[in-house]
Formats: sequence, structure tokens, C-alpha cells
Amino acid sequence: MLYYEDMVPGETLTGATFVVDEKEMVEFAQRWDPVPFHVDRRAGEAAFGSLTAPGIFVLAVKQHLIHQLDEKHAVIASLGYDDVRFHHPVRPGDAVTLLLEWVDRRVSQSKPDRGVVTLRLGLTNQDATLVMSHLDTILVRRRPSS
Repeated sequence: MLYYEDMVPGETLTGATFVVDEKEMVEFAQRWDPVPFHVDRRAGEAAFGSLTAPGIFVLAVKQHLIHQLDEKHAVIASLGYDDVRFHHPVRPGDAVTLLLEWVDRRVSQSKPDRGVVTLRLGLTNQDATLVMSHLDTILVRRRPSS
């Protein structure tokens, strides 16, 4: 579990990698974002050279990778995303890796057992190309005193 004290501004962390499964990606897109280049191979190839993942799918993959880092949930809540960007298409078969950089932190004034942390999150593909990034401000547990 990563506590507030572990989240030092300027430090980075590399998380796990997730391989994008075409069937899973298309099923997600069919339900939540059925734009032709997300669900139809011909339309995807015509527009981008292949099918591409919906942005909301990419964010869901990022969230899945975050939960692998914080299985015991030191993070209490996300207080909001800023500067969400999709830099490069995510395609079936891409292996995306989670990157985190702690940007800022402060102890909560109203609840001193918690801290507010801002971090930059990103996903890179197998070619080390940044495909998505955003800032997230989170409410997180402080390490219990012994």
C-alpha cells in the first residue's frame, strides 16, 4: 500500500503493463462509444490504419493498472482530473504501461489522518510512446502512527 508519506513530489513510479485485447476493446466500444473506427475494422483502417480504443476505455485500463498498485486502497477518493490528453491512438495488441509522477502534496487541514496529493499519470505503449496523460488530485491515507 502506498501511503501519503510514500508519495514524494518529483519521484516517479512505473506500474504494470496491460495488453489491449481486441475483442474486449470492441465489446466495450460497442456498448459505451460505438463510433465506427472503434467497432468496425474497415472504418478503423480507413481513419487510423486500424481499430482504435475509445478514450474512456483507455482511462478504464489506466484505472485497472492503478488498482493493481493500490490493492488495499490507501487512496480514499479522486478529487478530480485535469489536463486529460490522448496523445496517440491505442490499438489492439498494444502493451500499455502505467507511469506516475508525484507533483505536489499537503496534509489535509480538516482531517490530519489524510493528505491531498496531485500526481501526473500516463500510459506509454510498447514503443515508449505516450498515449494518454492527465493530472489527478487524490485524497489518500497517511501512514498510521505506531
